[in-house]
Amino acid sequence: MTVYKVTTPLAGIKVIELGALVASPYAGMLLADLGADVVKVEPPEGDMARAFAPFVDGESAFFMAVNRTKKGVVLDVKDPGDLEVLHGLIRDADVVIHNYRTGVAERIGLGFEDLKEINPRLVYCAVSGFGPDGPMAQRPAIDLLFQAESGMLAITGTDDGPPSKVGTNAADVYAATTAVVAILGALYQRVSTGQGCRIDVAARDSFVALQACWLSSYLATGQQPPRLGAGSPFTAPTDVHRTKDGDIVLAVVNNKHWQIFCATLGLHAYVDDERFQDNESRVAHREVLKSLVNEALSQHTTSEWLEKFGSAQIPAGRVFTYADLETDPQIQHNEMILSLDHPKVGTVRTQGIPFWFNGEKTDRVWAAPTLGQHTREIKP
Repeated sequence: MTVYKVTTPLAGIKVIELGALVASPYAGMLLADLGADVVKVEPPEGDMARAFAPFVDGESAFFMAVNRTKKGVVLDVKDPGDLEVLHGLIRDADVVIHNYRTGVAERIGLGFEDLKEINPRLVYCAVSGFGPDGPMAQRPAIDLLFQAESGMLAITGTDDGPPSKVGTNAADVYAATTAVVAILGALYQRVSTGQGCRIDVAARDSFVALQACWLSSYLATGQQPPRLGAGSPFTAPTDVHRTKDGDIVLAVVNNKHWQIFCATLGLHAYVDDERFQDNESRVAHREVLKSLVNEALSQHTTSEWLEKFGSAQIPAGRVFTYADLETDPQIQHNEMILSLDHPKVGTVRTQGIPFWFNGEKTDRVWAAPTLGQHTREIKP
């Protein structure tokens, strides 16, 4: 029996994950990071994410990124015998999570009403595109559609270019994170009630909720927030700026920062300029302000400015590539790039776990399973 150095909060919690692609698998991975025993159930053809390039010795890097620290089994839920095996797993489980399209789980005997009959304490979480009912409930959907129809594309990009998506599959990941928050709440509630419950998470709704500040601005004013690239509709100068040798991001979020910022850049004459007297004024005159800031920044290199801003406690940084991220000393210190042993690939490098317990990171982590790697452990 392996002994892990850190006792994680969900130790002893059993999770059956029936999902594919990102939303449900990412949620399962987060629950595993928290210490749960997660069994990933795949159809005979495997999670469709296994077909996504790039591949390392035939294994999808995309798949491995969101399926670590799980046991992998293959069951054909259309086969009565395999469905019975799955029901047996669920009978002893605490959580079931899936991202089937609305109505599919019910058709194959894996709906909440089916499963609560065999396990009344089950916390059941269904992640769908648009929710469990309503006029759009049956629509097929992907991350890009959630971003487009949540309003995110309309506020991302620059005003002289087309709408742009967030670079990663942020809607899927945020839906997964929302699902985990709800699952943890349901597990806590079960302590006092002894009963499980059904949770529904709509991916588009989650991404709408993510935009709280921007959406609330529109709801208060009726004005669509502009596409500002890396800028902010609430503070200025907050943006990407040019230095003598490259780019730098910085943010000035209040008048105290503004005074320190002007002193650091030598813009003393503008501290009390009425165009820049508060955030609202600075945002209204952002283009003039950006020109002034770029002119000042052009006098020194990015490294020199980062040293100056660091001393002044002004939030500032470089625009990292993944290669920069990989070699960043704080990322290395925080163990945010992991090397895991994989039965087929050898060593897999993947993202780390972004939280500590009692000052330590869990060592209960292993690479994503190969297709059906643990089937023999659970299927007669």
